[in-house]
Amino acid sequence: MSVFECELDDTHRLLFQPVGDGEVMVVNKPAYRIFRGFDQPATVADLRVALPQDTDGIEGVVTRLRRAGLIQRPGAPATPSFGESGMLTAWLHVSNACNLACPYCYVHKSAEAMDERTGMAAVDAVLKSAQAHGFRAVKLKYAGGEASLNKQLVLRLDSYARVRAAERGLALDASLLSNGVALSAAFVEALKDAGVRIMISLDGVGRDHDAQRPTVAGKPSFRSVEKTIGRLLAQHHPPHLSITITSRNAAGTAEAVQFALDRGLTFSLNFFRDNDCAADHDDLQYTDRQMIDGLLAAFAVIRENLPPWSVLGSVLDRGQLLEPRQRPCGVGHDYVVIDQAGKVAKCHMEIERTLGDVFHDDPLRLVRDDTRTTLNLLVDEKEGCRDCNWRYWCSGGCPVATFRATGRYDIKSPNCAIYKAIYPEALRLEGLRLLKYAAI
Repeated sequence: MSVFECELDDTHRLLFQPVGDGEVMVVNKPAYRIFRGFDQPATVADLRVALPQDTDGIEGVVTRLRRAGLIQRPGAPATPSFGESGMLTAWLHVSNACNLACPYCYVHKSAEAMDERTGMAAVDAVLKSAQAHGFRAVKLKYAGGEASLNKQLVLRLDSYARVRAAERGLALDASLLSNGVALSAAFVEALKDAGVRIMISLDGVGRDHDAQRPTVAGKPSFRSVEKTIGRLLAQHHPPHLSITITSRNAAGTAEAVQFALDRGLTFSLNFFRDNDCAADHDDLQYTDRQMIDGLLAAFAVIRENLPPWSVLGSVLDRGQLLEPRQRPCGVGHDYVVIDQAGKVAKCHMEIERTLGDVFHDDPLRLVRDDTRTTLNLLVDEKEGCRDCNWRYWCSGGCPVATFRATGRYDIKSPNCAIYKAIYPEALRLEGLRLLKYAAI
């Protein structure tokens, strides 16, 4: 398997093994010469003779190259290691109502909200399921609809969950997913005190955001979201920004990323997924070219404002480059969705395809045993993926999106060309970031 490499500047190159464990290595000229010294089978002694000018520290360089999977012993090619997840993630759909009318949303909205009895049963079922299946931690995502419309329940459930998780010896992580239109200072402070992180949906700056996140009355929402983000920063509880890209805002992706970086905020870029609720909006589906151009423009912004954190887990939709994976997400394996009535589903994108409920069932067993709804297959089982250098990073893409586009789960993602086009540029960004902060 060929190592991916690219030039970063006159003296440094980036090396990355696509079928390794994901370490991005930046090497100077002497280290690069040592690396290339193994183009043909050789020993360290051989390299000492061939590269006398690079002998100082050669053992350390060789050790690092080997650990990163960049060089291997003959007959022992690099292979990724796939760790078992220690965390069960649960999406708690605490409200089916929303104060926005986003055209790409997959939820058939109603005034329904989760009540306390259902919420506590959901928490108990998730924690019991996690313990029964050997997980060490649970992540709760309070979502909707707009989760903040049921804010008192969110706070009660979080308090309840932390007590019950501690009783079971489970670690607990929690976040609130919000459109950011109306988060009061008091609610933010309560979330901060509880240790609940906040993720805000922001799809652009000004018109780019408003084009796809209007209020239910058809009014712009950007200014309200901008004020909320400012309030969160002032309260020292910075949010993570989730940016959904459609054909409407692809050209403005760079400006949204600039907005985040200017405020020191982490962010993630998510590709629009077609769904029944969005079927009447035929201008949402992007072309490969639109998405690639939008992402490359965003990458140019990042290159000029390199953050101290890696962006490899946030700029590639489901195709992150942090660690190799056989599946793109936890659907069907370490992820459960619970709707406002306590019914269990595999994926929040298909929340209405329910399998059972939290009052009678083990949620994780339900999703693991199901073969009727979304199938999240191993990437090596997908046509068009088996021989791809990048298969353990995109993992074949979102199975829901693939099935929607092709009618099959066992085939490569419709976003395959996009991933292949942007992976090299994303890795280049990481190499430049490592160089910047190594110097600091």
